[in-house]
Amino acid sequence: MFSRFNVVVVWLALVVGFSSKLVAQDPTFVFSGGDQSVAAAGGQANFSLDVSLVQSTGLLEETRGFSFSAAHDPAVLTVVQGGTGTYVPETLGPLNTLNGGGGPDFIQGEIFPSGVTCGVIYAFTAVTQTITFDVPQPVIRINYQTVPGALTGVTGDLVTQISQGSGLGDPPTATVVVIGAGTSAPATFETSNITIQTSPPLSFTCRADDSSSTFNGASGEGSASIGVSVFENLLPGGSASPTQGLSMGLSYDGSLLTASGVNQGATLSALEGGNGAEFFQVDLLSGGLTVGVIYDFQGQSLIPYGSPDQILSIDFDTVAASLAGTAPGTVVSTTLTPVAGLGPTGVTLVMVVDGTSVTMTPESGTLSLTSLGGFDRGDCNADSLFDLADVIKLLSVLFSGDPLSCEDACDGNDDELLDIADAIKLLSVLFSGDTPPPGAGTCSPDPAGTALDCVSFPPCE
Repeated sequence: MFSRFNVVVVWLALVVGFSSKLVAQDPTFVFSGGDQSVAAAGGQANFSLDVSLVQSTGLLEETRGFSFSAAHDPAVLTVVQGGTGTYVPETLGPLNTLNGGGGPDFIQGEIFPSGVTCGVIYAFTAVTQTITFDVPQPVIRINYQTVPGALTGVTGDLVTQISQGSGLGDPPTATVVVIGAGTSAPATFETSNITIQTSPPLSFTCRADDSSSTFNGASGEGSASIGVSVFENLLPGGSASPTQGLSMGLSYDGSLLTASGVNQGATLSALEGGNGAEFFQVDLLSGGLTVGVIYDFQGQSLIPYGSPDQILSIDFDTVAASLAGTAPGTVVSTTLTPVAGLGPTGVTLVMVVDGTSVTMTPESGTLSLTSLGGFDRGDCNADSLFDLADVIKLLSVLFSGDPLSCEDACDGNDDELLDIADAIKLLSVLFSGDTPPPGAGTCSPDPAGTALDCVSFPPCE
């Protein structure tokens, strides 16, 4: 039994059958939807194809209706009906203004596995209700989605086409535009290239953050902290994946550093009501360490890393024997690198997403250690100030035998002698505006020589 749509298609087909006698190949029309790129999410892509119509050749004609057939790859796409019952395509542009906003006299379509058809009449009851298409105007919107499983295993762009259909419907729906008193003008449906941007493979980076600290150049003793940050490598506009935990190793130069502790960062510390991750295992090794984290065993706590998040803070002590005697101001740099394979079990460098381990890309960081030491010339009493008390301290050393741990700090005129001339120099600087001695106000070594000693100067240590 023919449906109402079949009757209209037959009517359009009859028009097509006589078209060769009534019109030449001029005028002609073109349906087009344009190329577009669509981002997939969750293994599926959804998009709409807005079909426009334009008269491409011939004298401008008043149109009364049209039909078209659009084909797609059934292994990739399917048309979304958007309701139950007979498929009625969504109208656009001038079709929406017909019949006082009620739409065309007739519109109906049919969905097939490999395509879709559409038939529209708008000058059926009101023969003067016509539309001209001297410029492209949108007429029909077709909604598509990818077939379940079509994007499985696809990691790059997938290009598929929507083109003019053939043989869809019974009888087959022609791609034509009805003009004049009921004459069919030939039309084509331009191919649209649809680029489906599939979700890239999950990718995370584990980074040792650059940091700096100081150490006592004389003793080699010092401490430092470095952060470890993680983040997901996302395309612009992408959404971060909820993660469940991670494991990692960190290697460093054991001749310079010794790890003393590993602390959870702010995000991890906030888990479990502020108690931190439910599982947090640290193993300190020689020249490295390993960390395993599970947010909670029930899998209820999930953390996305759409931007770098410092999940760990690691404390280090310097290996004093390796740095003792380093000249003040010297910068010692060392590299720390997230790695896999440390420890007796070879701990992996992974982030866990939906129960699956995703290998993280390591990114090294640099810890810069600056040697402190030297002395502040003129600060004879080592209180970090330069005032009359320093002169009094110097005189007490010279004439009362007071102990002094840094002779260089009291050598006001930098002549490698400790005597009354230094007191006169310091008084001249304080009360006569004399030029301060070299190195005053900073922690620096003695540029003049080593005749005097500086065993200890706490403000510069």
